[in-house]
Amino acid sequence: MPASASTTIVRTTPEEARGRSITEWLRYVTALPGVPGHEHAAAPAIEKAYRLYADRVTRDRIGNVYGWIDGTGPAPRPRALLAAHMDRIGFLVKRIEPGGFLRVTQVGGFDPRTLPGREVVVHGRSPLVALFGTKPPHLQKKGEAERVTPIDELYLDTGRPEAEVRRLVRIGAMVTLRQPPVDLLGGRLAAPGMDDRAGLVVVIRTLELLRERRPIWDVVGVGTIEEEFGIGFLGARTAAESVDPSLGIAIDVSHGDMAGAREGDTVPLGGGPSLCIGANIHPKILDGLKGTARALGVPYSVEGCAIQSGTDAMDIQISREGIPTAVIGIPCRYMHTGVETVDPRDVDRAARLLASYLADLPRDWSVAERLK
Repeated sequence: MPASASTTIVRTTPEEARGRSITEWLRYVTALPGVPGHEHAAAPAIEKAYRLYADRVTRDRIGNVYGWIDGTGPAPRPRALLAAHMDRIGFLVKRIEPGGFLRVTQVGGFDPRTLPGREVVVHGRSPLVALFGTKPPHLQKKGEAERVTPIDELYLDTGRPEAEVRRLVRIGAMVTLRQPPVDLLGGRLAAPGMDDRAGLVVVIRTLELLRERRPIWDVVGVGTIEEEFGIGFLGARTAAESVDPSLGIAIDVSHGDMAGAREGDTVPLGGGPSLCIGANIHPKILDGLKGTARALGVPYSVEGCAIQSGTDAMDIQISREGIPTAVIGIPCRYMHTGVETVDPRDVDRAARLLASYLADLPRDWSVAERLK
């Protein structure tokens, strides 16, 4: 195992980046660090991606990144907000113990069953490779082997002397999984951070399409912060208050079909994006997205989100005087593990659906009446 791990973002020219496929974009953005509260580690790369297609790019005081497409209608124009969160689940160092072992706390919500033996990168003064360690079965007390080891009983082992660990690592250092993307049959891709870097790729691709087919409305794609904290969608609330959109659409991942899951709890991987229906969803936007999907021949699933969607849409909806919202989901297997799996075709379909829907919005669009 190498003694250190690089976190350098691959530098490309604008021309090279514009030629990226959806799969290449997914590889690029899932490699970026940026756990909740530390999105600044990913923000510069997202800004560069937005600059390829947006008319202007801004970042607010708390770290949200905005890419603006100027509409063709007379000012003042209505605005549509597209939100995908930049943060990815990870860990923070909370204690350095004798021997140089690190104890961590999770930020987001990993499945602890998947962690023992996993490689991570500790983002200290220089990046360090470490392993999640735990007692082997031979040393465990009766009953320990049958239970899931909680995260506060796991530790990180860098293999380095305690003095060196204390010099390189500070309390609060960010920790992310060290897992390169895995190519699967059928073009599918598995990697940590698909939640919600796949949504960011949808926003990037949508901006690219809208640059060529200008909407009447202004469209603002935002990479939001701190969605995974689960205590309110802080970046989304701030973005909605700032942009004051006439409608908002959150792009996030949905549970993809997998072995052992109950029917109705998942949506099919490779079957196109999911469209949520429930308390966060305005029926007129949902009807419009369905109609656009049918016109384009884009397959989609309808996903029940009866009480809440668990996405940025929840705080967008209740911002200002109230904002009509919708949620588009990217089917993703094994969410909140190191092998979150998506089909790039679903990402592309979601972007084409969004771009076409937004490009066709009339200036006098209103939620006062449902679509027939």
